[in-house]
Amino acid sequence: MRIIIATIFCFCLNSNISAQNFEDSLQLYSQQIHDTVSLNKLISYCFNNHEAIPDATYKYSQIALKKSIELGSKSSEARSYTNLGSIEVVRGNYVAALDLYMKGLAIWEGLKVPRGIMMNKNNIAQVYGYLKKPEIELQFLSEAESIARQYHLEEGLGLIKLNLAVYFSNKQNYREALNQQMEAIAINTKLNKLPLLSTGYNNAGAFLLYLNQIDSAVIFFNQAKSVGEKIKDTSSLAFTYANLGDAFVSKKKTDSAIYHYQESIKFAKTVHLKEVLSYSYEQLSAIYKTKGDYQKALAYFELKQTYKDSILNSTMSKQIAEMQTKYETEKKERKIQEQHYEITKRNYWISAIIGSFLIFGFFIYSFYRRKQLRQEALMQATLRKSEELASKSILEAEENERKRIATDLHDGIGQIMSAAKMNLSAIENEIPFTDEAQKLKYQKSIDLIDESCVEVRAISHNMMPNALLKQGLASAVRTFLDNVHSSTIKINFYSEGLNIKLDSNQEAVLYRVIQEAVNNVIKHAKASHLDITLIRDKNNISVTIEDDGVGFNPAQVQKGDGIGLKNIQSRIIYLKGSVEWDTLPEKGTAIIINIPLTS
Repeated sequence: MRIIIATIFCFCLNSNISAQNFEDSLQLYSQQIHDTVSLNKLISYCFNNHEAIPDATYKYSQIALKKSIELGSKSSEARSYTNLGSIEVVRGNYVAALDLYMKGLAIWEGLKVPRGIMMNKNNIAQVYGYLKKPEIELQFLSEAESIARQYHLEEGLGLIKLNLAVYFSNKQNYREALNQQMEAIAINTKLNKLPLLSTGYNNAGAFLLYLNQIDSAVIFFNQAKSVGEKIKDTSSLAFTYANLGDAFVSKKKTDSAIYHYQESIKFAKTVHLKEVLSYSYEQLSAIYKTKGDYQKALAYFELKQTYKDSILNSTMSKQIAEMQTKYETEKKERKIQEQHYEITKRNYWISAIIGSFLIFGFFIYSFYRRKQLRQEALMQATLRKSEELASKSILEAEENERKRIATDLHDGIGQIMSAAKMNLSAIENEIPFTDEAQKLKYQKSIDLIDESCVEVRAISHNMMPNALLKQGLASAVRTFLDNVHSSTIKINFYSEGLNIKLDSNQEAVLYRVIQEAVNNVIKHAKASHLDITLIRDKNNISVTIEDDGVGFNPAQVQKGDGIGLKNIQSRIIYLKGSVEWDTLPEKGTAIIINIPLTS
């Protein structure tokens, strides 16, 4: 056995008050509470003496908690919960202690005080250690360590590292325990925390003994002894001498071992460390038995047994208290469970009734919604039909108007101008021209009439080309492109599968779309090449119009800017087709059109 000083709790308490009569002092402090300063004096005094008089300090810690709430001091309230938790640990009521620590932690987290959060997580970890839940113990210790590092709380970090060392020693991982302890020693040396240093040296030596590094262990025990003597820490010296006794037993130096066990007993008696007394007497009994001095061996064995029985009685009392607490807790939990069952049962009925209403309401809403959606769908279909009819009427009216204007131009104005030319030509020989200039003017008039006739014919054909009416879309497009007069652009046209005429509406719309696109290229694109492809397959007609011009911003198409683009879009939508623009500034433009064939 190696004596390792147990887990250390930490609390935000700095007072070292002492008095001859603890209870009188507590009563005096409780009567002088006027503000948070006097309140915190009571809280500090309760903690400093909670192990000596747990019942009295518990009573006055409850008074401090009440006063903290009355004064509205959240930090004092958290500290009071911590004190009550520490007293429950002394009593062995670990479940109650855990509940109190959790309440303190909740307040510190609400106040966002890193030091308070760190300390309470450390304390909660230790309680889980007593409850034999090492995984949760390690979780809280790790969280406390993380907070200490994040906010540079070195004092807390040194304490947590010491507790981590004890945790790993309980897991028999003495190498990791030693590593954690060495970190704690480094921090506490820097901060000159001598009590923690004394504990740290003692524990490090014990871990080294477990690792069979006896000489190194002795060095650490001697350092612990030096610090303990400096601060006059009797308890620490009792542990240190017992550990040195173990070291010398390992080195087979029985006389030195006897001396150190006797020194351990001397210090342990002054502070009533029954565990150390029992252990040291047991070791002395074993040594003298080995030496053959059975009288002394028996005497030390009887002393050991006396303290062991005392420890056993204390342990049994503590266990009885724990069992009583557990019984009361389980009794309370059963009552809560019964109440919870009744509440759950009632809630089930309420939920069932509410659920029934909700389901009924859902069916009504679904019926109404379906009816509403059907009406909306019918309205949308009617609206689409109306829009299609309107678009069709507009386009048909537009095409009819074009035909009428083309016919009027061709058969009306065109015929009149032709007749005027014939009449003028007929009287040419009857006019006595006085000079050559008059004859030249007459000839220019005839030429102007010829040009007007050609222009009227061209306008008439553009509005309703004969090729479209007689030969179909491909011929009409080719004729239109042949009549495009531009010296700056070369136009290539390719068609396929258009030997059979299409629906007249489709032909007319596609012709206007191609006409609009070509005019846009000539006016705006500054292109040198224009390629037009017109292909019919089994189910679709596809048109590609591609130039190498300056291109444009596609966002214009999204916004609907430009009459030409809007015209193309509206016409393609009328044919239930799709149109895409593939373009970028300075990268040219490609218009891709797909139209489903009309059966």
